[in-house]
Amino acid sequence: MLKELLTSLFVRCPQDLAALGYRYAAVACMARARRCAAAWAPHQQNSRQAIIDMLPAVPAGTDTAVIFGSGPCLDVPVDALMQRFRRLMLVDVAHPPSARRLARRHAGVELVTAELTGTAGFLRRPTGTRPPHPHAEIGLDWPSVGLVVSLNLISQLPLVPLRRAHRHWPSLDLGPFARAIIQAHLDHLRRFRCPAWVIGDVERRVLDGQGRVTEMEDPLYGVALPPGQEWDWTVAPVGELSGGWSIINRVRSVRVDRP
Repeated sequence: MLKELLTSLFVRCPQDLAALGYRYAAVACMARARRCAAAWAPHQQNSRQAIIDMLPAVPAGTDTAVIFGSGPCLDVPVDALMQRFRRLMLVDVAHPPSARRLARRHAGVELVTAELTGTAGFLRRPTGTRPPHPHAEIGLDWPSVGLVVSLNLISQLPLVPLRRAHRHWPSLDLGPFARAIIQAHLDHLRRFRCPAWVIGDVERRVLDGQGRVTEMEDPLYGVALPPGQEWDWTVAPVGELSGGWSIINRVRSVRVDRP
């Protein structure tokens, strides 16, 4: 806990977004990544390779790549992207020291701080009987964008807004709100005039101490992604949770831009 507290001091996140819980969520995710580094390594390598495999589809004459959900960049093939693009835009709600070091090391790497659901302003001062309709336009006006990737983000987008919304509307079914956030993110990606991809969770399996699946969850709240390349990600290996429980996510890499 002390290490996480110290880490939070160096994670750059606007105070208004930190107050909603975004800095805490980023630090908690990085802490689990450190604890579960060996279990997460195959997933991170699969994510990096999936992005490299996208490069042949990039239109000629473009010089900018956009990564939504860059975080500490453990799953971003920075060197491969910088060989193809002049600019790499790393977009996240919080930027840890590792991302800032990349920006210092590569002149073409730019850090963009953005809350990608478009609901933060409303959730700071909620009113009315239900949450707002999510909407995002980040990056749509950036010039010469040739590749957009939502990276291990899509199932995470509703988490902080759901917690905040539940405080204000504790009896409201917030499933439709979560589903709307995910759908709005996909709509956002499809508005880019270049290849857009999602790498994200499509299934979550909870296993007991005997390795038996006891629970299956849909992290996308009913929003369907097209078929694509898939792999397993051991998010919480045995020993991370009490009682020998573990969590394995099914991850999909799929192109989602407009036909």
